[in-house]
Amino acid sequence: MAPLSWRHHTLLQALLTRGPLSDRDFRAVFAAISGKNPATHHQLFNDTLLKLNKELAYLQFELRACMNQYDGMVYYGVVNNIADEESKLGTKYSVPQVAYYKGLLEAVVQEAGNDGTITSIDALNVRLDNQVCFTTILGT
Repeated sequence: MAPLSWRHHTLLQALLTRGPLSDRDFRAVFAAISGKNPATHHQLFNDTLLKLNKELAYLQFELRACMNQYDGMVYYGVVNNIADEESKLGTKYSVPQVAYYKGLLEAVVQEAGNDGTITSIDALNVRLDNQVCFTTILGT
């Protein structure tokens, strides 16, 4: 297989440094790097994603497009394909701490006032057993 070009490296670096990008932003970065509009060059866009995924597979990573269940927007990001002990070393937080943090995020999202806050009492009373699955681009 031919090595990745500087364009592939730049696109991948943009995702890794900026984090998940919306479909519009990702396609804008692709257009800026390749000089081609992904709307009119579907095959080039798909071939680029396929080539990147073939190379990332060796590292057990994948470039994915995921739809946010709350706003319906598509985001692109690099995700880990496996949930092994080594991948858990990517955070200093324990599994219960990560679950609590996800529960807090879910409580803020579900909050009736829609002002992006919850009270400290509500934060202390977050129930993880009633937690709605919070889908993230990172697959955690």
